[in-house]
Amino acid sequence: MKLRTLAVTAVSALALSACGDESTVTPQGGQAFDASFSQVTPLRTPAIVARAFGRSVNNAAVVDSIVGEVSLAKQLDGRARYQFYLVNGLDSSATPVSHRQWTIRTDTLLDANGGLNTPVDTLPALAQRATAIRDFWRGAFFGGRLRFAVTLSASDSVQQRGSWLVLTIQSDSTRSSFNDSTPRPLFIHFRDQKGTASRDDDEIAPDTLRGRFGDFLSPSRQTTFTTSGSGTLAFWDVAKTGKPAIRVDFSGLRKPPRGYFYQPFIIDSLSGTAYAWGLTVDEAGMPLGNSDLKADSIIPTLRAVQNPDDVIGPAENYSRVDLILEPKTAAPLLRTGLPIYSVMSVQRANIPAALRNKRVALGTVQAIVTRGTQGGAPAPNVGVVVQGPGLNFNTLLGNRNTDSTGTARFTNLPVGEVRVLAVPFGGSVVETRATVVTGQTTTVRLVVP
Repeated sequence: MKLRTLAVTAVSALALSACGDESTVTPQGGQAFDASFSQVTPLRTPAIVARAFGRSVNNAAVVDSIVGEVSLAKQLDGRARYQFYLVNGLDSSATPVSHRQWTIRTDTLLDANGGLNTPVDTLPALAQRATAIRDFWRGAFFGGRLRFAVTLSASDSVQQRGSWLVLTIQSDSTRSSFNDSTPRPLFIHFRDQKGTASRDDDEIAPDTLRGRFGDFLSPSRQTTFTTSGSGTLAFWDVAKTGKPAIRVDFSGLRKPPRGYFYQPFIIDSLSGTAYAWGLTVDEAGMPLGNSDLKADSIIPTLRAVQNPDDVIGPAENYSRVDLILEPKTAAPLLRTGLPIYSVMSVQRANIPAALRNKRVALGTVQAIVTRGTQGGAPAPNVGVVVQGPGLNFNTLLGNRNTDSTGTARFTNLPVGEVRVLAVPFGGSVVETRATVVTGQTTTVRLVVP
């Protein structure tokens, strides 16, 4: 596991110290706040959907092609890649397969009334001309997904013997492998071999096939990841320094799929900023980064401690703490502000209201939109969007249409720089920046055609 800001030995020592010395997590003079975690429903995990197209040759079912999409597969680091394998349903032999692939990204747009419309494909031209054969895929963020087509030739014996399509995680794409240690989190059964060596009784499913997320050990041994367990969140508001101390304790968590680990994040929904903090340890203080390799299906105890730290700032500036399932080959940077990017939150606890209410007062942005020139005629019914603050301004803070005076007002915005966009129907987007100040109204002016 790559927690890339500290050496493993140093982090382990910190974790052992934090767990063994209660004073490190209950600073003297601090007020205590606590909350319970609840399981996130529905749980959003990587997914695969596909269709297998087949025909009958000499009374034997033959697969011509498999087409589908992979979604919510997080982008991997370095040389790590996802790779498809076809697995024989009778003898478990595995064969890497090439495929045509299209990387599809969807964005959400404003309609004429200022509402968010159905996501649309922003790369149709690229998708239409994607003809290269690829073996690997790095993954994607948010709306990014992989559309693939596996075509099997008439001379390819795999098409007659394979019955599982498995997406693996290769830690080194230059030395790919399929063995007991290879993570195999996504898999789909595309052909029913009836458990016999004869192909005469095989069937090709005519409907949409929905894969599973978990562990593919062999055609006869798979597990699907489900959530379990309970947890508590504890904050100590350190009055002297204004910095929080945080601890989470879980019991009965299900073991992660191979290639994944649990990581707590503290998240601010307003700014879109998240921090990965705290090494997860067991009851003995030993790191749990490799709990996916343990024989037991349940993790009895998981604890993570964050001592007071300058980076994450006052706890009231955050809205929740999530326990997130992360691939080991995309380990987050500890103590580094990140956009809210992971989709596998398995447990969530809200920051206690008594602590949240201490948050610094929010501010207001007023956007005045005119046509043609500054001071021109008001532009009513123009969509205005506010994004940010935070990395890349990737968080939607508000969207509404201008009124009859060309004004759109946004209240209760977090302090800091934000991005303000005017989106006239049928026209080009106009953008400016504004700085939200505590308890004040910041006015920006935008001119649309």
